[in-house]
Amino acid sequence: MTRNFVFRPQVFRGTSWLGTTADLKILISAAVLLIAAAPMMAQHQHGGGAPAGGGGYAVGYSPAASDFQKAITLQATESQSTQIRSWVQNTSVLTQHLEDILNLSIAVNARDLSAERDALVVTLATDNLDRQQFLASLSKPQRSGLKRIVGRLDKVDHALAKALSDLTNSGQSHNAKLFVKELEEAKRAVSLEKHSQQELADEMGVTVQGN
Repeated sequence: MTRNFVFRPQVFRGTSWLGTTADLKILISAAVLLIAAAPMMAQHQHGGGAPAGGGGYAVGYSPAASDFQKAITLQATESQSTQIRSWVQNTSVLTQHLEDILNLSIAVNARDLSAERDALVVTLATDNLDRQQFLASLSKPQRSGLKRIVGRLDKVDHALAKALSDLTNSGQSHNAKLFVKELEEAKRAVSLEKHSQQELADEMGVTVQGN
């Protein structure tokens, strides 16, 4: 005799293993919500979506984190902070010497200004030493991050080295126009140096005075 097999849900404590109809609806609703939320969760985990305008960032990239890393890389050491402050101070003295001797050379038609010129030569030499020592103190990452400013200071170095050589070799100048020209060229180079000093200090997180 053949028996007809009828599937019957197992019963647990008087309830079908599928639960009630209300329970089934709740389970389906929860599943739908999870599926809908999955893309949003994935997007959040991968650093958010692309900014408006379509220019997205690479996964894990953060402009703020990049700026912070740059600041850490360029951060001046305690020794570098001391060096750049001393350098700025000496450059301010150099600027004043240039102004004074330039005004004198114009006013007195380049009379014997050997004392003033000698003082200027010493100040130029001190400034040159400060600049060279500071640039030599830069690490490779610092030099790479400050490449544009360092390149400009190389031009300053060349211009002031020439000015130092001209003023040292000229002795007592009787050519007023030539002497004034040399001083003005040195003054322009020092002005560029001061601007570069401030940029270096800003990039390396150093507060300086005298600029």
